[in-house]
Amino acid sequence: MTQNSCNNCSHFYITYKNNFPYGCRAFGVISKKTPYLEIKNISGTDCALFSNRIKNGNIKVKKGKLA
Repeated sequence: MTQNSCNNCSHFYITYKNNFPYGCRAFGVISKKTPYLEIKNISGTDCALFSNRIKNGNIKVKKGKLA
């Protein structure tokens, strides 16, 4: 698995700011680029706090009328 995709990390989030749309809760970073690229440019190493996002498997499909 490649770590250069923040979309699979549990610390990644989308901000409400137009100028800085991406954020990382682990490092406290908001940026125009994905946080992985910012951390890679600043430190020169890969993200050390990457953790897989847990998907909710308990979603049940309801059958029947919507209204």
